[in-house]
Amino acid sequence: MSGGPSSSETHDAAGTPLDKSSNSGASSSSLSPQPLPPSSTTTTNHPEEADKFQVFERWLRINGAQFPLLELRKYDAPKKKSNRDSDSDDDERLRRGLSDLSSADSEAEEKKDSGGRNIMNMSEESEGVAMMSLDGDDDQHDRAAVGGSSRRGKQHEQRNPNDATSNSSDYDDGSKEMRGVHAKTTIPPQTVCVSIPKSCLITVEMGQSTPIGRKILVSDLELDAPKHIFLMIYVLWDRKLHGAKSFFAPYYDILPKTLRNMPLFWTADELSTLEGSHLLVQIADRAEAIREDYESICSIAPEFAAVATLEEFQWARMIVCSRNFGLLINGHRTSALVPHADMLNHFRPRETKWTFCEETQCFTITTLQSIGRGAQVYDSYGQKCNHRFLLNYGFCVEKNVEMDGFCPNEVPLELGLDLVDCLDWGER
Repeated sequence: MSGGPSSSETHDAAGTPLDKSSNSGASSSSLSPQPLPPSSTTTTNHPEEADKFQVFERWLRINGAQFPLLELRKYDAPKKKSNRDSDSDDDERLRRGLSDLSSADSEAEEKKDSGGRNIMNMSEESEGVAMMSLDGDDDQHDRAAVGGSSRRGKQHEQRNPNDATSNSSDYDDGSKEMRGVHAKTTIPPQTVCVSIPKSCLITVEMGQSTPIGRKILVSDLELDAPKHIFLMIYVLWDRKLHGAKSFFAPYYDILPKTLRNMPLFWTADELSTLEGSHLLVQIADRAEAIREDYESICSIAPEFAAVATLEEFQWARMIVCSRNFGLLINGHRTSALVPHADMLNHFRPRETKWTFCEETQCFTITTLQSIGRGAQVYDSYGQKCNHRFLLNYGFCVEKNVEMDGFCPNEVPLELGLDLVDCLDWGER
């Protein structure tokens, strides 16, 4: 995300109690962070991909997180649906959205900071649901033209036929690990379906407390996105310093290694699909801002160059901007990375709401309507222009229209006045 933090929900999340058997009834706030036992690694039919997600979920549970009604699903390949199937799914979602719209707290913020959840390879095309394509034919979520995000709603991935690497087995379009969060059973409205303890959150303050973060705080640096920078600093510093021994190592392991779906990392051929779009200017501006931030930090903390390269800094910026939540934690407004919660994909009108619950000291996600067994559970990244969706998340929304008919897409217009004409007019 390129801007400051989004406003967040400040109300308590009401709902049915989560399964407390995992922590013997103890409040998650009373649990101290626990590293993952060495024996936690499991084997599956797809050990190279599945194990790290199983380790990740177990790490969260050991530390008090609860999401017993949900499961992560991997999408192996797009399954093409008929237009009739697609339309019927869309109609059902829209009917459900209309019927439940009045019950939603319209003041509650829906999703993250735009400054930026796992690429999902679902080719179901529906209104308001995130879709992606690298060739510009099938983009959705921030449908300015093309893209796909490491976090999406429903997305459809394709390779760019103009890319010379398209036929290579090593080609990475950012969609090799596509997952979504689904309901194990029917979930009633006003149910807390996700609870992540504060100990599992990475916050701005944690980045500020690092040696490099402290140098930035006492400097006069003007950074493009300060809150994002401190989250980035913590992730990069912690991974470099502690590696596999980091408390957050299971979380780092499931983050996308590349973000080829985001236009900041596109090839020249892929960027050519945006010819004529103002988004090209925004992409260039973002790349320049990231480079300037990196060089500024290295100027006051030369040791940072050994922590991260410019390329790693770019990766961290887009990870943070596509995943962070603007939160009010114990009366203090901050931003945070929230493991597991950042894996919900985008859909509008929103079906869930999130907040930080001071009573339990947990980040919670609460359903706003009934979600059927097996259905994907969505977050809303908010009402945004497709330029922002594509730039910050790597996908577009094909029909980016709100329930009231409002379209948040924006078209920049440059207006100018001829000074001579102005002077002539003033003399009349």
